[in-house]
Amino acid sequence: MPDTYCTLHTGKRAVGFCSKCNKPYCEDCLDMETGKPLCRDCLKNKTAPGLPSVPPGGAPPQPATPAPMVGSPLNFKGKGLDDDPLGLFSGGGPKIEPPRLNTPPMPAMPPAAQYPAPPAPAPLKPPPAKPASPLPGLDPLGKISSPSEKPPGSTPKTPMDLDTLIREPQPLRPPFPQASPAHHLPTSSSPIPTPSPATPSTPFPLETLGLETSKKKKVFSLVKIWAKYLLRRAYGWFNPLAKRLRVPTFVVIAVFAVLLVGGGVGLGSLLNQPSVPVVDSIQPLHFVEVSSNQVSEMDITAYTDLQNQLQTMGFQPILQMTVPQLPSPNFFDVGMKEDAGVYSEIIKIPGQLAPHLSFVTVFTNGVWFSSNAWQGTNQDLTYLFSEYYPNDTPDQLYVQHMQTLAQLKQDKDWDVQTTMSENRYMSALSDHLRWFLDKKGIQADQANFNLWH
Repeated sequence: MPDTYCTLHTGKRAVGFCSKCNKPYCEDCLDMETGKPLCRDCLKNKTAPGLPSVPPGGAPPQPATPAPMVGSPLNFKGKGLDDDPLGLFSGGGPKIEPPRLNTPPMPAMPPAAQYPAPPAPAPLKPPPAKPASPLPGLDPLGKISSPSEKPPGSTPKTPMDLDTLIREPQPLRPPFPQASPAHHLPTSSSPIPTPSPATPSTPFPLETLGLETSKKKKVFSLVKIWAKYLLRRAYGWFNPLAKRLRVPTFVVIAVFAVLLVGGGVGLGSLLNQPSVPVVDSIQPLHFVEVSSNQVSEMDITAYTDLQNQLQTMGFQPILQMTVPQLPSPNFFDVGMKEDAGVYSEIIKIPGQLAPHLSFVTVFTNGVWFSSNAWQGTNQDLTYLFSEYYPNDTPDQLYVQHMQTLAQLKQDKDWDVQTTMSENRYMSALSDHLRWFLDKKGIQADQANFNLWH
């Protein structure tokens, strides 16, 4: 409105229109107490904030219909209130207050001196804890409580009075609800547990290493204590003997220790001696596996007949071999009957075409017992017991062997080797042959089957 001027101050441009008379006004005529723009004339006629002005002698005038306004309802210096919501207008205009509601003013409060001083508050105690009801609307005993029911001796509640609540002090309530007796909180006398510091993880258990180290230390300390104890006792035992011999005590102890160790070694060597002495004065024996087809100068028909009879008697073939150190050509076809503890031997003796049968039993003390089906001289030596039955059949020869075996077990209380195998047979034959060659003092090629078998 650049061409509009104030009604009262005609020399000043208008900044807005009055909210009552709709007359233009300048910035000196503005009044914002009621929250509406008023000119000076309307401001003089207003009676109370928020009420319409009433003239002295008549009814309140009807408010004039405002003319249509251009721009914002409050247009100040060409800027509306919506353009500057904080009211920061240039030129230092009057302060704009927020609009007031059209409500009657509150009565003035009387001076504070008219009210009596409130009594000093007594030390407050938290109200006693009441057991919580298991369900809403139920008392602790489970009875349903209604709003109309009141406990005996209780006073009726007065309606809420804000002034009374302001003037009278209210009891303070604890900041947190009191815990039920079931929950025990830490007191000042009870220590508060502190979290233990986290131990660093290790790739292996240190406790196990500590236990092993402590065990080793204990064992070492026990050995040291016993060594000192035995040394003191040894000095006590050998001291009189050392005085008689006029030598230091430790010399007597050293001699006694040497004798004790030497005696233990000698006793161990005696106990570990084999039942059959092993002789190293002869060349070693070799066992070479061969088949019956490789043996020359042998009656194959008689050999096959002996094989069939032995299988009928329950012998199982385990080995076919020759011993090159013995007189040649020789051949051994060995079988075993484990339940009887007996080996069977079909032997090719040098210089004879027909094979011969023999039954052998080995005792645990190293004695070699044989029953042979050829000519020979009976032997009753330390590690050899042999008998000869050249005219017996295989069945008769086996019966003779078992009868003599039972007699030897009864008379001499000998035990038969129950573990029988190919290796056991070769070991027993080697020990027995070495013993015989050493006893006779001959070489293996001079051994006669009639003497050692």
